[in-house]
Amino acid sequence: MYLTVTPAAQAKIKAHLDPGKQQQLLLDFDDGVGQFSRVGTCALTSGFRVLIAAADLDLHDYNQPLPANFMTFLIKDYSLIYLDETMKLDVNPKNQQLKLTGDDAGVITSAVVLETATIA
Repeated sequence: MYLTVTPAAQAKIKAHLDPGKQQQLLLDFDDGVGQFSRVGTCALTSGFRVLIAAADLDLHDYNQPLPANFMTFLIKDYSLIYLDETMKLDVNPKNQQLKLTGDDAGVITSAVVLETATIA
């Protein structure tokens, strides 16, 4: 499994990173599991978020690395079933939101929220 992060998406993420802190990127399926979840959603939806977490936080729910061309993301291992083997994180030029697509599924999440992880 591999995630290609386009230069436009990289720039959007970099603008939210704090260069003075060690941080970890999470590709989070917000299903109510984990300390960063705000709202549990039905598993029939595929709402992924990119969370920027301080590296010293407890990230045990994010137990699977997702290799990418820009940093390594962590994900919840069971959320793999919602992802494709080859994916792309890009910026939608119409609304400037991140979108996650897969080679097989097409659009996985059309409006990927990018935020700093805070404990819910």
